[in-house]
Amino acid sequence: MQIKELIDLYLSSLEKERNLSLQTIRGYKNDLNFFEKWLTENKITEINIAETLTPTQIRSFWAGRRKGGLCSSSMRRGQSALRGLFKYAIRHGLANKNPVDLMDSPKVQRPLPKALSQEDVNMLINSPDSSNLLGMRDKAILELLYGSGLRVSEVSNLTSEDINLDAQILVVREGKGGKDRVVPLTPLSCKAISLYINNRFSEKPEWRDEKHVFLNHLGTPLTTRSIARLIDKYARRLAMMMNITPHQFRHSFATHLLNNGADIRAVQEMLGHASLSTTQIYTRISKEKLMQTYRNCHPRA
Repeated sequence: MQIKELIDLYLSSLEKERNLSLQTIRGYKNDLNFFEKWLTENKITEINIAETLTPTQIRSFWAGRRKGGLCSSSMRRGQSALRGLFKYAIRHGLANKNPVDLMDSPKVQRPLPKALSQEDVNMLINSPDSSNLLGMRDKAILELLYGSGLRVSEVSNLTSEDINLDAQILVVREGKGGKDRVVPLTPLSCKAISLYINNRFSEKPEWRDEKHVFLNHLGTPLTTRSIARLIDKYARRLAMMMNITPHQFRHSFATHLLNNGADIRAVQEMLGHASLSTTQIYTRISKEKLMQTYRNCHPRA
């Protein structure tokens, strides 16, 4: 079988069977296309020839990608894509061995996410002008990002059916891997959302049938890029000398919860992390804060 045909079959199986996020599948596709191009340059187009690749040849492929600027985390993802491709071929009787199975993956030192201080969060949330509809919308978005730790894509995709203001909860229906989860809402978030929706209905009755909660001035759903731009706008207005992203509100949500004694399993569930190890990175931030306090305050530190 041709390598290109095998890659198409494998990617299709990932979408149907593994329920991976679209972002992961796009990354796998990009990695496998690089691999297929490299094989073609080496006059290898069939899977039965590709399975005979030596460790030296495989290392040569990755060395070329590293020279092209591939980072360690992307290399780990690419190696996972290749292993999966050959495992798929073996499972379907198209190959007999996996030439990349014994490759060591590079260790990745995950950078600590940067959390905002409580003061910075409060200033940003209170910066929109709540006397007009767009200001009400922006304040509700900022309250949600910090109050519920949502991803910016989850805020963008939020519909009126997902929110229960009386119960102070919302359902995230398009998280990673397509997994639904229930997330609590703060009273301030409920108040901001209610104010925005009520005024939107009265000022823009023609938008009443639009299910998405957050709309732009044209009445169409707000994009993730637009949300990032509005956050940058308020940060600049406050003369904050930092590049603030929507994801930093999520980092701040998790960090502040853990700093105040929240159970890490509960934080994991609220963030929608499949693995506890992903959430544990925030405990490192708490430990660093503890050590910094110790170094600054202890006479012998």
